[in-house]
Amino acid sequence: MNNATLEEVLKKIKKKTKYDMMYQMKDVKGIDNRQSVHFDQTELQEVLAFCLQGLPLDFRIYNQTIIITKKNTIPIPTMRTIKGVVRDEDGITLPSATILVKGSNRGTISDKNGQFSIRIPEGENTILITSYVGKKTRYTTVTQEDSYTITLLTDVSEVEDVIVNGYQIIAKNEMTGATSTVNAKDIRTPGATSLEAAFQGALNGLDIMIPSGNIGATGRMKVRGTSTIIGNPEPLIVVDGIIRENIWPFDRNTLYDLLNENDLSNSARSSIMGNNLSGINVDDIASITLLKDVSATAIYGIRASNGVLVITTKQGRPNQPSVRFRSDITFSPVPSYRNAKVMNSAQRVKLSQEMIEAGIPLPSFPEGIGYEAAYSKMINKEISYAEFNEEVTRLEKTNTDWFKALGRTAISQNYHVSFNSGKDGMAYYSSFGYRKENSAYVGNNRETFTGMLNFNYNSSPKFKIVVNLSGYHITTSGYYTGINPEQYALTTSRTITSDQFYTKGKATTLSYRKNGTYKSIRNRVHFNMLHELQHTGNDNKTSEVNLNAQLTWNLLPYLNITFTPAYSQGTNDSQLWADAQSWNVAQLRGSDYNATLPEEVQRLMEYISPLPTGGILDYTRNTRRSLTVKGQINFRKTWGEETFHSVTATLGIETRKNKYDGKQGVEWGYVKGERSSLLHDYRSPADKFQQVQEQFPGITLVESSDSPSSKHDMTLVDRIENTFSEYGTIGYTYDGRYTICINVRNDASNRFGEHTNNRFYPVWSTGIRWDMHQEKWFPNKSWLNATTLRISHGKQGNVVANVSPQALVSHVPSDPITNENYLQLEQLPNPDLKWEKTLSWNIGLDLSLLENNLEVSFDYYKKETSDIVVEKEIPIENGFRKMYINSGAINSEGYELQVKLSPLSTRKWSWTVNFTAAYMKDILKRSYTDEPSIEHFTNGNAALDGFSVSGFWSIPFIGLSPKNGAPLFAIMDQIGGEMQKVSGSLLDYLVYSGDSEPRVSGGISTTIRYKRFTLNAMFNYQLGHYKRLNPFITSSNNGMLSIPNADVNASTELLSRWQQPGDETRTNIPALSVQDEDVSQYLPDNSLSLGNYNAVYRYSLYNRSTERTVSASHLRCNRISLNYQTKIPRVAEINLGITVTNPFIIKDRRLGDQDPEVMTMNADSYTPTMKRQRNYSISAEFIF
Repeated sequence: MNNATLEEVLKKIKKKTKYDMMYQMKDVKGIDNRQSVHFDQTELQEVLAFCLQGLPLDFRIYNQTIIITKKNTIPIPTMRTIKGVVRDEDGITLPSATILVKGSNRGTISDKNGQFSIRIPEGENTILITSYVGKKTRYTTVTQEDSYTITLLTDVSEVEDVIVNGYQIIAKNEMTGATSTVNAKDIRTPGATSLEAAFQGALNGLDIMIPSGNIGATGRMKVRGTSTIIGNPEPLIVVDGIIRENIWPFDRNTLYDLLNENDLSNSARSSIMGNNLSGINVDDIASITLLKDVSATAIYGIRASNGVLVITTKQGRPNQPSVRFRSDITFSPVPSYRNAKVMNSAQRVKLSQEMIEAGIPLPSFPEGIGYEAAYSKMINKEISYAEFNEEVTRLEKTNTDWFKALGRTAISQNYHVSFNSGKDGMAYYSSFGYRKENSAYVGNNRETFTGMLNFNYNSSPKFKIVVNLSGYHITTSGYYTGINPEQYALTTSRTITSDQFYTKGKATTLSYRKNGTYKSIRNRVHFNMLHELQHTGNDNKTSEVNLNAQLTWNLLPYLNITFTPAYSQGTNDSQLWADAQSWNVAQLRGSDYNATLPEEVQRLMEYISPLPTGGILDYTRNTRRSLTVKGQINFRKTWGEETFHSVTATLGIETRKNKYDGKQGVEWGYVKGERSSLLHDYRSPADKFQQVQEQFPGITLVESSDSPSSKHDMTLVDRIENTFSEYGTIGYTYDGRYTICINVRNDASNRFGEHTNNRFYPVWSTGIRWDMHQEKWFPNKSWLNATTLRISHGKQGNVVANVSPQALVSHVPSDPITNENYLQLEQLPNPDLKWEKTLSWNIGLDLSLLENNLEVSFDYYKKETSDIVVEKEIPIENGFRKMYINSGAINSEGYELQVKLSPLSTRKWSWTVNFTAAYMKDILKRSYTDEPSIEHFTNGNAALDGFSVSGFWSIPFIGLSPKNGAPLFAIMDQIGGEMQKVSGSLLDYLVYSGDSEPRVSGGISTTIRYKRFTLNAMFNYQLGHYKRLNPFITSSNNGMLSIPNADVNASTELLSRWQQPGDETRTNIPALSVQDEDVSQYLPDNSLSLGNYNAVYRYSLYNRSTERTVSASHLRCNRISLNYQTKIPRVAEINLGITVTNPFIIKDRRLGDQDPEVMTMNADSYTPTMKRQRNYSISAEFIF
């Protein structure tokens, strides 16, 4: 080399020798000493000595690393040598870890066994700074000891000090936004029924509710509260940089509203259909990052106002071939009546006896069930008094355990094998997974196959290609509409035996005329739960294939172009079915399967029964095809000597298309089998009328609307979502201290109005970051290591994909008389429909203390959302009562705190604690909703300006009547001792109970390691919200008090009910009344909507009162696990573990066995869902 600078010479030496080189940039760049050097076959030490001669620099070579430091210019102090070893939290030694002496230029690197030695000044307060890729930097104070064991913990928040947002890989010290990251190995939970359940409480700011314990059920996720009312409030899911869409053409939140008012689990189909996380195997995940504020999410545009969940899968590592095999076996014990507030058979018999003695009328005539049937037979002299007593004794002792009858000790299995290898610029990761899950209840199962191939290839220094291919197939079995084993076990009388068929409800009325006389037959149909489970079902199959590639062309060292095409196709096939032998079909048919009927009726069944043969099939079949293409230019350059400057910039365009095709419908006459078939009945009412007259003289059919179109109904789905986007980011960092970032994106969508200015919407954000610890004035203290301030501001938009600007119409059956075709208008057009807009601010502070053993992160945010799509009341002459417009507004603010603590770290012991807490409050500013009814006020659907979106109200309970034990309420029962009409608004006498969704949520995780044993526990908590207790007794359809039928169990709360004057001083459980009271005449007119019967009953109000409102705050232990790690030298690493999932929950004692996460706000019936079950798992992992 001729006339080369020292820096150029050193770079040439590094390139030729392949050695690593360590030196302070300022030490080398500040030397202006050009030289010409020419060596051939010369020792490295000789070359370095020649190049550094006459310069104030020294060098040393250690373990293929060249370390260049300044020469001492002051008297050399007495030195001593200390030795040590660097390990990770599992006790594995770490080679090539960097050990530096704080405040000096001395340093070294650990050898292949993790060992190191370094000379330090004698008598000085020396601090060693130890760092390693993917580990937390550790500060160690040197004492008089000569040997040290330094344990480095995995940095679970930002692996390798970078944050992946799906478009960019951003250095941690340049991130201005609010993010949370978790390593997949820290959330892996054997026995978890969904991926959301595994990371519940792990990501700060992500509130997850698990509304059901069903296999196949999914969680409801929200990031920093609610920014939409009708749209989907859940975060955007991104996998390896590509948005992962749902297969079905509707947002999951809209599904909650369409299929059930409050709870996804009430819908049979939706309870097992999964979501866009269902096919992701946790063993294929590397990390999960939550992007929360506008600076972090703006690059995703209109889809990201509710946050972004970025999942990064594992990639291949060259020259590190490995094979991993993992197996989990999970045991789910049979559920029990522990903590359930339901009566045993003796208590239920006594309740029936007391009701009859009190003269309380039975809701229906008993037929062979319970105490009521035995009593009826006795008074009708069908049995003697002695036989009656024998039957009562038998009923009291029956005490059927429905949980054992409908449950099982379930065994679930999970297997996963992965391969990692690569060389010469090529690396790949491939895996295959199989999982068979069985619920503790018979009939709920899931089978999952997953596969993945991630391929990286650097064909040259200028070109790189990354290909990700993944797919899955899931088959899930669940329950037909209205069939729920857990609900049945809790609400069915235990006097009934498990093999008993009993009368449940009444069948369809069969009507005809014979010789002009009206005939009506309504047979009783019989029910048995085990039989019904065999003859009904809910089958769901979901498959998906995802393929994406990224081609990178490095034009210059600081400039590259990436091109990313991605294609995804998913299919979902769902079948809800009930065959001819089921009770559900028997009700429609008009009789039990193969029932013995009068000859005439038997012959007429083909004509008078709406479903004479076969069963019912309710099906949906959907296919989603997604195509994404994006091109991006990336720039990153760093320069400077004494101070350095760094500029990053990204400019790109993206187009995305989602096409949904499918059909859904109902078919009567379904015959299930290996080759299922449909027995179609195309006869019109007129055809049947004529056939009956021909075959049955004197008999005519009663007019019926029954028609083939009502039995063979099908709706086609054909929906396209197109989005075109332009985006750009630019960031500048000065001297590692100050960073500013600007993000801009413009989205266009076909889901908005005809006006051009509504189809396009720009999203922007700006953020700044100040790393105060890089300032010269920052105190050099071991207890205060880093302080960072982050501020961001920006504006985003949201698209409500399920609301169309165009008019929506559907075809309806033609007129049976005129044969004219009709179209039914489903939704009025609104060409002015616009984006929902969110303006947000975020301020964050990050602290690192006590040699990085304590890390604290705090964020405050505020969001103002306007133009929210809401339903507005319109004049009925438009043909509709409501239409969608942009009028709503929500203001939200909150705080987030994360604390990471490592109080203990030695060679044998380590202890880490991670705590997260997030507080959120939202206020509805404009809803354009008329004053709600009592039903809306009390079930959380009021949407009233000035209150929380999830706020609800209760009737103020003041006690029980001393006369009859009826519930009494404030105001209406307090005016002069007489009932009087209340004037004004409902709010004048309702009490605000709070929010039905948590205000505070977070998680706690702790890990204790002793040698090769690791004990881990993970908790999540939700605070500050309230729910309704299950009704002390259910109401009938019109809201009136409903005495339980003989087949229905009752709450043990009734054991302490009011029974005589004076009881009101000891209990708040009302008496079982002979007659419920309609109090609607005493209330404002706008309250008359309970059950649409223009009546409001006293006992229904009690179930909606303050007495039945309970705190839903709780702390749940998600898992406790114990793991042991060992090795078979030169063969494999072995990890063994045992895990308990959902071991306990701390909650309000009044809840009993009610789970606060699966509770609804329904005050009239029991929560029809399954609770999360406790599971026990054993795991084994082998790494070859």
